[in-house]
Amino acid sequence: MSRILDLDQKNQFRILLHPVRQEIVHLLRLTGRPLSANGVARRMNLSPVAAQGHLKKLAELGLVLSEARRDRQGEPVVLYTLDDVEIRLHLGKKDAFQGEREAIAANMVDSVFRGLVNTTYQYPEEELEQHCLLRFGALHLTGEERGELMALVSDYLSKRRILSETRDEHWEYVLMAYRAPDETQR
Repeated sequence: MSRILDLDQKNQFRILLHPVRQEIVHLLRLTGRPLSANGVARRMNLSPVAAQGHLKKLAELGLVLSEARRDRQGEPVVLYTLDDVEIRLHLGKKDAFQGEREAIAANMVDSVFRGLVNTTYQYPEEELEQHCLLRFGALHLTGEERGELMALVSDYLSKRRILSETRDEHWEYVLMAYRAPDETQR
């Protein structure tokens, strides 16, 4: 069961709003395995010192776990992984951090969208359905149906959130849903 991280302090927003740290979280999510600061640095074209500094900040926030181990040569190495944490932004909260909450949400959505767009250029058009998926629309639901849909999605995602090396594919997703204004009443 994932731990919940409610963002409500200035230092939390400072840590997570940094674009390099957001990319590190993205990288750790995609790799699904521990990486050293050197491994992160190589993949992101950073210096190892810079990567280590960003990883320490993410560990301070509680998003990243660090574990000291020995590498194959017996040398000490610190490996970093994403913790099982659910970040709650509380987008509707009207406080001094409203703009920061919106910026973090926009960056998360943008990161997945950029990945989708990049994927569309890598494959022939007839293969795109196998590699990327974009659906949007409007549903007209009762309160009971909305609850059923949210329960299905939540259950599906929680059952599959553990990354496994035996799986062939890694998919990123952003699920956005909101109660739209009732245009029939205007």
